[in-house]
Amino acid sequence: MRILATVVSLFITTAPPLDDVEAVLAYVKAHPGDVALVTSGISHNAGASTPFASAIKIVHLEAYAKAVKTGKLKPADQIPVATWNAYHLPGTDGGAHEAALKRLKAGATVTFDQLVSAMIEESDNAAADLLREKLGLHKKVSTINGEILRAFGGCATDADTCIRTYAAAGKQVQLPLPGYDKQAAWADTVTRNRPAVLHATLSRLAGDKVARKHLEWPMRRPGASKDLVIGTKGGALPGVITEAMYTVTPGQKPKVTVFALRRLPEQTWFSGLKSYAHQQFMLRLATDRAFHERVRAALK
Repeated sequence: MRILATVVSLFITTAPPLDDVEAVLAYVKAHPGDVALVTSGISHNAGASTPFASAIKIVHLEAYAKAVKTGKLKPADQIPVATWNAYHLPGTDGGAHEAALKRLKAGATVTFDQLVSAMIEESDNAAADLLREKLGLHKKVSTINGEILRAFGGCATDADTCIRTYAAAGKQVQLPLPGYDKQAAWADTVTRNRPAVLHATLSRLAGDKVARKHLEWPMRRPGASKDLVIGTKGGALPGVITEAMYTVTPGQKPKVTVFALRRLPEQTWFSGLKSYAHQQFMLRLATDRAFHERVRAALK
């Protein structure tokens, strides 16, 4: 998950933290209108247009998996790193782009499969926008960096034109970003989709080998569980924390969960970014029947 905000104020506030599973449950119960949750037995605000931040990138991933299946592109096909770099907006993705280039030890080119891995693992926005352009996803999902350029970069045209003009120029620009409140107001208007749609998308991807290779990247980390397979894509923008996750236990079908929190106060949001408590909330929801019932009752 990545963030747009680069500075978080240090003033003391009474906003509740999201520092553990019980804190997340308490927040869900207290703010049901700002929560979307779709999983087995729970469908809360499933049809409401919801900002998903980088969790929306599972839409890009599905398009990539389909393109590979149909032969439209091959995972080993090369793309110039200069082309990828041209879509990058420094200082707006939490260092994701630079981290991806370092992990991949990128030279003059990368493969499409590497580009997709950067979109899912580091959550690089430039990779998502480049893939969106290559696969013609304009009607399915908006451009992330194009929306940032339109909101904060002085671009007066539509978001698609903003990002195409920026990428064609090939010159990275460091944008002056406003404070948290203005960023959060903007974040509530972009990367929107219906939670039920993303749940259906992830349910399909949970059975797709190409997609699973990327979504299950946490399983390649040292110390990963051998008894529970996790595939996930999270997202964060100021005021927004989201996750699309499936879990698979031996001999069982995948359990798919889509979770979104929006309009979070600054300190609540920031504590959630540090704790990743929403992920633990989702894992507990998928593996603990009694906790599942508590969450379902809280959202009635």
